[in-house]
Amino acid sequence: MVLIEVVHFLYDAIRLDEKLLIREFDNLGINYRLVNAENLAFEFPGTNEVATAFIRTVSQHRTQLLAQMYEVIGGRSINPYASIMIGNNKAITLAILNRLGIPIPNTVVALSSESAIKALGIVGYPAIIKPIHGSWGRLVSLVGSNEDLILLTRHRGGSMENPQYETYLVQEFIRKPGRDIRVTVVGNEAVAAIYRYAVGDDWRTNTARGGGKAEAVRIDPELEDISVKATRAIGAYYAGVDVVESDGGYKVLEVNTVPEFKNVQRVTGVNVARRIAELVMDIVKRVDNVQ
Repeated sequence: MVLIEVVHFLYDAIRLDEKLLIREFDNLGINYRLVNAENLAFEFPGTNEVATAFIRTVSQHRTQLLAQMYEVIGGRSINPYASIMIGNNKAITLAILNRLGIPIPNTVVALSSESAIKALGIVGYPAIIKPIHGSWGRLVSLVGSNEDLILLTRHRGGSMENPQYETYLVQEFIRKPGRDIRVTVVGNEAVAAIYRYAVGDDWRTNTARGGGKAEAVRIDPELEDISVKATRAIGAYYAGVDVVESDGGYKVLEVNTVPEFKNVQRVTGVNVARRIAELVMDIVKRVDNVQ
């Protein structure tokens, strides 16, 4: 079926994930247009095309702005702007998940280095220190003492003139079994998941860092429930949910609203791109029927 409404497939880099999605958009006959976000301009006053935006830009700032712009001029964003804003802020994401009773690691959001040091007394040693924004494990550190944190805050304060680095996410270090889980949620279903293993002595398990081993996960009802609830909690249509195994069960680390899925698709054999494309088609069909 060819859809009536045009979908703007927005990108700033065509990675393997985007190539897989484009192939499935073509296979399903979705009426879409590839739009390089770097060439896009909105004119005011002026006539801007109202469309559904399927946003796959790498830049978090660009993703947020595009989603908001498409929505305020009368279009739609996949994922919605509000969910992207929440997903891009780890502190807000965890606060929402906690309020809704979705298990997360013990976490303190500290607005200064002094508060971060005090937070170590709450979560204990060792602890994970994260920025509230960012991806691919960048600027995530493991600290084992107050002195470690003092050195870390001095480094950040001396090299990064950005207010976000004055905020610290201080989180308990969960002694996971050398791995975490990336669950891909599409609609109301956890469609595929992989274990991501640490490499050597590196405690980080993000395969985007390179060299990480991945293995397919059999999704049990508890894992599906926590992942789907986390995606719904932030208002996303689809997401990559990072989950860790702890002595107390599964806990959600973060929810990614422009998730990379190529490793999930490769390792599990599940055509994740197809499932996402079908979701986009369903959303646009509902809009067409209303009109």
